[in-house]
Amino acid sequence: MSTRLSLLAGAALALAAVAALPVLAEAQAGNRTVAGRVRRPVAAGGDSTGMGAASRVWVTLHRVGKDTAGPIDSVQSDANGRYRFRYTPFGAGDAVYFASTTYGGIAYFTAPLKSVNAAADETEITVFDTTSTTFPMSVKGRHLIISKADSSNLRTVVEVFELSNDSLVTLVASESPNAAPTWSIAIPAAAQDVRANEGEISPDAFAAQNGRVSVFAPIAPGVKQVAFSYKVPDSSFPLRVRAEAGAVVFEVLVEEPQGKVQGQGFTAVDPVTLEGRNFRRFLSQDVKPDAELVVDVPAGGGGGRNLYIAGLLVAVGFLMMLALTRSMQRAASKRGTTVPTLRPRESEAPLADRLAQEIAALDATYARQENPSPAVQTAYEARRAELKAALAEALAEVPVGR
Repeated sequence: MSTRLSLLAGAALALAAVAALPVLAEAQAGNRTVAGRVRRPVAAGGDSTGMGAASRVWVTLHRVGKDTAGPIDSVQSDANGRYRFRYTPFGAGDAVYFASTTYGGIAYFTAPLKSVNAAADETEITVFDTTSTTFPMSVKGRHLIISKADSSNLRTVVEVFELSNDSLVTLVASESPNAAPTWSIAIPAAAQDVRANEGEISPDAFAAQNGRVSVFAPIAPGVKQVAFSYKVPDSSFPLRVRAEAGAVVFEVLVEEPQGKVQGQGFTAVDPVTLEGRNFRRFLSQDVKPDAELVVDVPAGGGGGRNLYIAGLLVAVGFLMMLALTRSMQRAASKRGTTVPTLRPRESEAPLADRLAQEIAALDATYARQENPSPAVQTAYEARRAELKAALAEALAEVPVGR
């Protein structure tokens, strides 16, 4: 139980880190109100979307700032699932406020509250029942990042997944000693030094054995990111990778000018530069389950340094997925198709909101680094500047009065 709560508490802090964005800063003067509701899927008696009230649950208002952080107040939702807070901002002007509740042992929370009188969608919290009966997750995006070989002829591989739980329940691991993971994926047999990247999954809920990576963290409806890294000997190439569950978008980055990727629909596109290092980039869409790709690199490609696995590439994966999502949305609109789902859901969050959340994740990851090196700090500042520029562009495209 404590693991589940700590996982989502970490996610809440990631969202809170978006307070550093100027676009979210507000004057610290006067009283503010938060009027919201807590909803849950119901079998009968709900609204047109199948949602009903989550009544008599405790909702907590939080404040996170550079000076202090902690809960401010708690109230219990009424019979209609509604809750209300009245508070006066205090302390550092870049502090952020948000509300959360715990349901079935899982924490759920709002996005950072931007309005003086926050209400409606901004303050709505949707909670879900839990199940330990496993079911497959769809893979919206998969990113495979392969570095040059280091002085030990090992290549660092970073894998980033965007998993989608399209059900109406939060999948949790059971309490039994041999509990099945909530999600699992195969890794190369030669993989070593496997570790979870800092992000949405706590290392305590991550395991690697018998050629597989397993996650035991709860996965709520919606999209969750899983990221991990490992090292493989240079002799493992050509490296064969199987897309067990397929992927809507599969991206491979190879830090070798002569690197190649062969497989279903993979095409070389414009290269990218990460942390001052150049990567060849290959993309494929609508990759079928169990499709195989082969990554080949030239022999004796040593001389590169290891990717620092501090979690900053997770944010890179976020940004890439946003660009891919926009491309896919344009393509889908031309075809007149829609993505099917098993649950009622609102439309995708606006691009500006998603970019803000990516900056939040990046800030939270960086904040967890103890004594970051100058190289890490430089990479963090450069990536954050790129994200902020993208956010400014997205905000400029929002119609006035929206």
